[in-house]
Amino acid sequence: MICVPIVEDNIRDALRSAERALEVADIVEFRVDYFRDIREEDIVEMANYPSIVTIRAHWEGGKYRGSYDRRIGLFKVAIENNVKYIDVELREKRNRELVDFRDDTGSKTEVIISYHDFEETPPYNTLRDMVNRELEIGDIGKFATMVKSKKDILNILGVTQEFEGRVIGIGMGEMGKLTRILGTYFGSILTFASMEGKSSAPGQIDVKRLREIYSLIF
Repeated sequence: MICVPIVEDNIRDALRSAERALEVADIVEFRVDYFRDIREEDIVEMANYPSIVTIRAHWEGGKYRGSYDRRIGLFKVAIENNVKYIDVELREKRNRELVDFRDDTGSKTEVIISYHDFEETPPYNTLRDMVNRELEIGDIGKFATMVKSKKDILNILGVTQEFEGRVIGIGMGEMGKLTRILGTYFGSILTFASMEGKSSAPGQIDVKRLREIYSLIF
């Protein structure tokens, strides 16, 4: 799957961008932390689209600096409305609470547990252990790390293949672009691509260009 992050600052523009993105992508990620004001009814509208709801905290590279309890509450609204996925950090102390809430409510939402490192890619065994920890909590493990060498690329693709179908593996930065192209081939559930020059992380390839690359090599 190809996922386009939606990084608008209001619901109207976000939904318009989502509709355009879904003409060429399989799913969108609503980066709710980019919103100036976040309302529960906005989350309900997002759940009508094939989407990931992400409210990335500032301590994990996101923009959300609001109430801690409110962020958890917004995730619960997404779960209650059966959004396809939510993405919550491995470092979030209440991530298990969200999984339990999903189970208790009988929601169909799948929970992605994620880790981001904007400085480097940890060694293979560290990445593998991290994904194991994520999968002990949620349905899907995710890691996005900065690529600085060919070895980093091999580690990302290797761990992705080891957890094929249960992980999202992403290499960030210019050198990480190869992982964004080959990640799904090695078993990543999805890869992220930008649209109209708007991206949520360094190294994202334009979605139309990525489709063209796929048509040439797969």
